[in-house]
Amino acid sequence: MIVLGIESTCDETGAAVARRLPLVEGGVNQGGIEILSDIKASSAEVLSKYGGVVPEVAAREQVAAIIPVIETALQKSGIKAEELEAVAVTQGPGLIGSLLIGVETAKALALAWGKPLIKVNHMVAHVFANWIVENGKATPELPAIALIVSGGHTDLMYLPSLTKWQWVGGTRDDAAGEAFDKAARAMGFPYPGGPMVARAAAEATGDLPSELKLPRPMIHEANLEMSFSGLKTALVEVMKTNKQKLEEEPGLVNVLAREFNEAVAEVLIKKTMMAVEKFQPKSVLLAGGVAANVTLRDGLKKAVHESGKEFFLPNLAYCTDNAAMIAACALMRPDYIDPVKLKPDASLGIE
Repeated sequence: MIVLGIESTCDETGAAVARRLPLVEGGVNQGGIEILSDIKASSAEVLSKYGGVVPEVAAREQVAAIIPVIETALQKSGIKAEELEAVAVTQGPGLIGSLLIGVETAKALALAWGKPLIKVNHMVAHVFANWIVENGKATPELPAIALIVSGGHTDLMYLPSLTKWQWVGGTRDDAAGEAFDKAARAMGFPYPGGPMVARAAAEATGDLPSELKLPRPMIHEANLEMSFSGLKTALVEVMKTNKQKLEEEPGLVNVLAREFNEAVAEVLIKKTMMAVEKFQPKSVLLAGGVAANVTLRDGLKKAVHESGKEFFLPNLAYCTDNAAMIAACALMRPDYIDPVKLKPDASLGIE
């Protein structure tokens, strides 16, 4: 089966052509997803002067980009429209104006080409980026625990099968990616905030002064809940209290960024491993935009391997918003018709 995937959730406009590989007895791919092309246009540079996403601006940029992006994806894949078996598109969650650009384009193409239209949940698709196979990569074995961590979501899911998922924990307030963006603004870093905090953290040198120490919210509580709003507030208070010190020693901002980066990663890793201990899965999956964070990737990989479980995370190109994961989700779960939200909902196969 070959599908065209379309992504327009926020400030990225993407199109990808993908196919599902056959099941091979004894093989490593086990029906994984092969990406034939993956094209993306971003309005991040345009939006950077605003300090963040302006929905109307993002949607206007997508109107201009979406047809060229789709045409390029088809050309690079070598697949003609008549060879496609379906068109897949992100239905949500996301910015309504941006989503409409992708959905209406997909509906028009599906109608014009006489192809089925598969609507995909954006956050569920992030998980299926782990089934994209490259260079002989194996596919995850179920059951699995998945940590989905992005600008709008921080959720722990238990996956007993591809079609029936259980939400087992997550953030009470801010998502981890949202906290990164707010922290970046507080520290004076440009948009996009998360990568800027991670970059500053990597450039930090020297020890952390005790007065800049940040909390690890809920890390010692015996549940799978998280909270990042208070961590952001603590960062702002530390910066106010130590304003003169931070101004006199500019390198301390990077050290503070490292502390914030480590605080978020430690909480995410601890709660994920608590879920692993509780559910004893065969695999642990990392997904979402914050999955690109090296501290989180490396730390969770180490913890999972020490537990004796298999760890999977997408190629960096498939962590941030992309159409390849939309196509992958459609191919792995073509039954998806009308998903709306990620938390417990029987219509999503999520309990």
